[in-house]
Amino acid sequence: MSTYDSKFKTLEVLQEAGSLIVTGYGDALMGYAEQFNGKIVAVYDIDKCIDITAEDMPYADAIDYFYFNIHGAYMGSNGPLFIRLDENL
Repeated sequence: MSTYDSKFKTLEVLQEAGSLIVTGYGDALMGYAEQFNGKIVAVYDIDKCIDITAEDMPYADAIDYFYFNIHGAYMGSNGPLFIRLDENL
């Protein structure tokens, strides 16, 4: 399965579950997580989100923008998770 097909399948699962998708950050979508109550939510890579944001502004401003306007926005129980991958694990 190609990366495109895999991402499309992930988006289908998220849409069917009623999960919120962060518009413009498709390249940062890592997959989805299932919560203890069965809810499925989108999972995004923090560093990729910041890199995408930095395409339109200085990097330091992108960090502030991301944490205040995206990561810090309460989107309800269907809102996404943001993770930072640790290459040492």
